[in-house]
Amino acid sequence: MGNGNLQIEDDERDLLEQVARGDERAFSIIMNRYANRIYSYLIYWLKQPELAEEILQDIFTSLWKYKDTITGIDNFPGYIFVITRNRAKAALKQKMLGSQPINPDHLYKLTYGQTGQQELESKELMEILQRGIDQLPARRKEVFFLSRKEDLTYEEIAQRLGISRSAVRQHIVEALVFLRHYLKKNAGIIISILAGFVL
Repeated sequence: MGNGNLQIEDDERDLLEQVARGDERAFSIIMNRYANRIYSYLIYWLKQPELAEEILQDIFTSLWKYKDTITGIDNFPGYIFVITRNRAKAALKQKMLGSQPINPDHLYKLTYGQTGQQELESKELMEILQRGIDQLPARRKEVFFLSRKEDLTYEEIAQRLGISRSAVRQHIVEALVFLRHYLKKNAGIIISILAGFVL
């Protein structure tokens, strides 16, 4: 039993080292391991699926952003738990103050009520976003399209594609983590102008 636990720890340590080197496949494995646990904790405290999903995306986005420091974490499960707990507490405070975090895919709603210059910047940002979407794996792109452009619920997407609801959520989370990273990397000065909407 002790050897089994050691093997699991070594396996995860190896994955985290790969993540630190920029291995997206290893990062996807880590996400698959922890996403359901993080989401369950968040939904228990927040009672809002959309908010829980946005915070879940934020956590993994931050992990990827600071991936070069990830190998210095001795207790990764504990580290994830502390981050999740702190984000949940912060979100509860935001809810009390009437403030909600904004998701990258809210860019679809940015063009309403904007000035000409703002609309031009949003249009260019949308074009960059679309190029990022086009780089998603086929199934992930399909799930993202059904959710964001056809406005289907996770249940409806799961039924249409014959997959589980948790698989739908995982596709959405991974898509948004990738798109946030893609926007930061490719949007240049536009991202700083509209950062309040995107990050």
